[in-house]
Amino acid sequence: MLRIVIVDDYKLFREGLRSLLENEKNMKVVAEGGDGEEGVELVRQYRPELLLFDVRMPRMDGVRMARELGRQNLKVTSVAVTACDDTNCLTTLSSEGVLGFVLKTSGFTELLAAIQTVRNGEPYVDPRLAGRMMMGLSGTQSAGPALALDELSPREKAVLYWIAQGESNEEVATKMLLSEKTVKNHVSHLLRKLELRDRSQAAALAWKVGLATVPPEAWGFSHHNVI
Repeated sequence: MLRIVIVDDYKLFREGLRSLLENEKNMKVVAEGGDGEEGVELVRQYRPELLLFDVRMPRMDGVRMARELGRQNLKVTSVAVTACDDTNCLTTLSSEGVLGFVLKTSGFTELLAAIQTVRNGEPYVDPRLAGRMMMGLSGTQSAGPALALDELSPREKAVLYWIAQGESNEEVATKMLLSEKTVKNHVSHLLRKLELRDRSQAAALAWKVGLATVPPEAWGFSHHNVI
C-alpha cells in the first residue's frame, strides 16, 4: 500500500485528489495539510512513502518545506503538483530532492504517470512544464555549467538528454540501443564528472544550459560511432 500525504492550501483540491487516488489500487491518503509547516509535521508523524504538495502556500511554501524536510532528515519521495512555472523555483525544488513536477491543469493520468515514475526512483517532469522550463531557461544559460558539459563524452551527453526528458534507465537503454547496465554506468560517470548528487540535479543542469532542448540526433550524435 502506497501511503500518501497531500499538502495544499485549497481544501477542495485536496479532497478531490484524495478521492481520485483512493479509487486506485494500493494507494491510501493517510493525511492532508494546508501549508508547509503542517506538511513537515505530517511527514514526521505518518512517515508516508509519497508527498504530493503545492509550491505556493501560506506560512511555509513548498520550497521551504522541502528544505526543512531535508534539514530534519525526513526522507520522503516528493511530487510538486502546482500551477507554478517559475524556473528558479522548480530548479531549487529539484536541488532539494523533489523528483516529480506536475501542473495542476494536467489530467489525473499525468499525475499517475509521475507517481509511478518517482516510485522507481526516476525524476518526472510534466511535458508542458518542461516546455516552459525550456523557454524560461533559453536566455539564462551560464558559461560555467556549459563548460562542465565539455567533460562529457557524446554518449554521456545523449544519456543526459534523455534523463532530462524524464526517461528511466531502461527507456534510455532502449532508445540508445544499449544495455541497461551500460546506461547506469554512463549515469554514474556523468554525475561524477559534473559533481552532482543525483539525476534530478543532472536534469536541472541539462535544462539550464539548453542541452535538453535539442535531441541528440540534431547535434550529430550516432550510437554507431561514439563511445
